[in-house]
Amino acid sequence: MDRTEAEKRIGKLKTEIWRFNRAYFIENKPLVSEDVRDALKQELIALEKEHPDLVTPDSPTQRVGAPLDGRLPKIVHLTPKESLTDIFSEGELTEWEDQMHRALGDAERTFAFRCELKIDGLNISLIYQRGKNGRYTYVRAITRGNGIEGEDVTHTVRTIESIPLAFELPASSANDAPKFLEISGEVFMTKAALRKINENLSDEEKFANPRNAAAGSVRQLDPRAAAARDLRMFCYALDTKSADALGLETQESLMTFLDDLGIPTNHESRLVSSIDEIQKYFEHVRREREKLPFDIDGIVTKVNDRKTQRDLGSTAKAPRWARAYKFPAEQKTSIVRDIVLQVGRTGAVTPVAHLTPVLLAGSTVTRATLHNEDEIKRLDVRVGDTVVVQKAGDVIPEVLQVLPDLRPSESKPFHFPSHCPSCGTKLVREEGEVVRRCPNPKCSAARQERIEHFVSRYAFNIEGLGKETLEELLAEEIVVDPADIFTLTYEDLLSLPLFKEKKTEKILLAIDRARRVPLDRFLFALGIRHVGRETADLLARRIEWPTHALTVNEKKTIKNQQSLFGGDEKMMEIRAVKIEDICKVVATLSPESLGDIQGIGDVSAGSFHEWFSDEDNRDLLNKLSRAGVVCLQPEGGSLPQVFAGKTFVVSGTLPTLSREEARQMIKDRGGNISGSVSKKTDYLLLGENPGSKLSDAKKYETRLLEEEEFLRLSKG
Repeated sequence: MDRTEAEKRIGKLKTEIWRFNRAYFIENKPLVSEDVRDALKQELIALEKEHPDLVTPDSPTQRVGAPLDGRLPKIVHLTPKESLTDIFSEGELTEWEDQMHRALGDAERTFAFRCELKIDGLNISLIYQRGKNGRYTYVRAITRGNGIEGEDVTHTVRTIESIPLAFELPASSANDAPKFLEISGEVFMTKAALRKINENLSDEEKFANPRNAAAGSVRQLDPRAAAARDLRMFCYALDTKSADALGLETQESLMTFLDDLGIPTNHESRLVSSIDEIQKYFEHVRREREKLPFDIDGIVTKVNDRKTQRDLGSTAKAPRWARAYKFPAEQKTSIVRDIVLQVGRTGAVTPVAHLTPVLLAGSTVTRATLHNEDEIKRLDVRVGDTVVVQKAGDVIPEVLQVLPDLRPSESKPFHFPSHCPSCGTKLVREEGEVVRRCPNPKCSAARQERIEHFVSRYAFNIEGLGKETLEELLAEEIVVDPADIFTLTYEDLLSLPLFKEKKTEKILLAIDRARRVPLDRFLFALGIRHVGRETADLLARRIEWPTHALTVNEKKTIKNQQSLFGGDEKMMEIRAVKIEDICKVVATLSPESLGDIQGIGDVSAGSFHEWFSDEDNRDLLNKLSRAGVVCLQPEGGSLPQVFAGKTFVVSGTLPTLSREEARQMIKDRGGNISGSVSKKTDYLLLGENPGSKLSDAKKYETRLLEEEEFLRLSKG
C-alpha cells in the first residue's frame, strides 16, 4: 500500500491494539485471543518498518507492556523493563544467531543458550531490601506496567505462599550485597485453580483463561480475595546491577542463586549449545505442554553467558540476547481481498474468502471458508475487512470474526446471488438447511467437483489426473462422468497440452490399477451426500456383501494395492465384490435397516439408499462395471477385535504412526472412527498439536491415549 493508505491503516491498528490490550491486561475480559493481538502487532511492526517516518512515540510497538490500571499506586522500577522479541520458526532462530554474529563482529562465535518455559502469566518484580542485620525483607511487588513504572501490588503478591518474605545471602556473597534486589518473574494460576474459581462464577463472570484470572487476582484491592485463589510464581531474572555485584556470570548460575535463596523457579529448563538443540527442546515442550499444570505459550531462550549479554546489549525496547519462541498461532488476522462462490460436488454453493497470505498453524493460508449465506450475514464480512482466521478442526481455515473498526470506509455488504455462478440455474435452499444448492445435475462446476472427488487420494487415488487435466478433458467432452476415465485412450491424453508419451503412459497405468479398488473407497468415491470416509467404511464392513475369490491374474493386478488395506495382509484373504452385486444388495435394504447399523445415522442411511435408487446413478454404476471396475474386500482376518464397539478420534501428529495407519489399525480391530469428540467417544488418540479436540475430550471426560498405550492395547 502507498504511504497514505499505510498511514490510515497504522492509525486504525494502533487504536485497535490499545483497545484489545486494555480489555486483556486491565479489564481481564479479552475481546480476542492473544494470537489475534500478536497478529495485529506484527502487521503494525511490518508497516512501520516499511514507513519509519510514520512511527510515533505512542505506538504500541514503542512501549513495553500494557497501560496502567489507574486505581493502584504507581512505582518506578529500579531497572527499566524490556520486552522480548517474538519468533515463530526455526528459520527465525537461525536469523537471530546471524544477527548476534553481526552485532559482535564475529561470525565464528558459538553460544550456549538457556531455554526456559514461557509461562503465560503476569510479569511481576519483587523488591527485597537489606536490613542492618544483612537479612533481606520483602518490601514491594510491582507489575511491569509501561516498563518504566508499574502498579504497586505488594498486598496481593504477599499472599503467594511460595514467595519468601525474608532470606539471607550465602556468606560468600554477603560482602558484595546491594541494598535492594529486584527479582522478576511470572505470577500465574494453574488450570485446576481456574476450574475451581469458575465453578462459583456465572457465565458472564467466568475468566477466559488462567492468565486473566491471575491478572485479575493480583489487582484485587482486598488481599484476602487474592489469597483464596491459589496464585503461584516462578522467577527467572535479577536486576543487572545486583547480578553483576554478586558475580553471577551466567543465566544458569543466576537461576541457581535464586534457587538457593528459596525463590520459586521452574526447573523445566535446558542448557543447549546450538540452534538445532533449541529446536529439539521446543518440539519436546510442544509435545508435553498439555501435561503441564499451567499454561505456556512457548519457550524463552537466552544466551547463557552474561558478559556476552552485555556485549550484545539491547535495542530501544528488547534485549538482543534473548528471544521468545512462541508456538504456532491457532488464530491470525488477514484482509479479505475477495469473496468467491464455489460449487461443490453435491451442488452446494460455498462462499470462500480470498485473503492476504498468512502463516497459520504451520502453513500459509490464502483462502478461508465462510460456510454459507447465514454465516456471511452473521459476521457481516465484506471485501476489505480485517478478519480473524483459524483452522476449523485443525485443518480447514475459516473466518471466525470481523474487526469492524479496521473496516475501510468504502466497503459494501456482500449479497449472496440467487443463481448458480457456474451454470446460471436458480439456486434452491431446502427446508431446514442453511446451504443453497444448484439443482442442475449437469452443472459443469458440480460435475468437475464430483470427478475430482472420484479420483482423489481417499477414493480411487488416480495420480496424474489433477484439476487442470480434468478441466481439459471436460472442456473437450472426452470425459463426461467418472466412468469415462476408465475408457481414456493413449490418443485422448496425448492430445492435451503439455502431455508427452511418458506422462501419458504413467497415467494410463494408474487408471488401469485403479480398476481394482477397496470397497470402502469405492463407496466414498461415489460422492453421496452425508456419506464420508468413515460412513463408507462402516457400510463396507457391516453389510454382508457377496464376494468371490480373485483369479490368479487379478491377484497379480492388486499386488501393488495391498497397502490400501493396512494391517497385516498375510492374515486376511482379499476377495472381489462385483458392482452389480452391490446394487442388488442395496435394493434389498431399507433406509431403516441401514440406519440400524451402529454409527450410521438416519440421514446418511436415507441419502445412501436414495442415491442407489436414482436411475442416472444406476447408469453410472453399470458403466463402471462394463469398464472393468471391481471392488475388493478383505475377509477372514484374524486380528484381535479388541476395539469392537469402541469409538476413536485421532488428533495431532503421532510419534511413529501416520494418522491413516492409526485409523486403519483401529478399524482392523473392530473399532469405529469419528471426526469429532462427543459424549459417545471412547478414546482420543493424542498426538502432537491436537488442537481443539483435546479440550472437547476434557469436557466429555474422554479417555486420552498416547501412541505407546494405544499400541499396547491393540495387541489385545
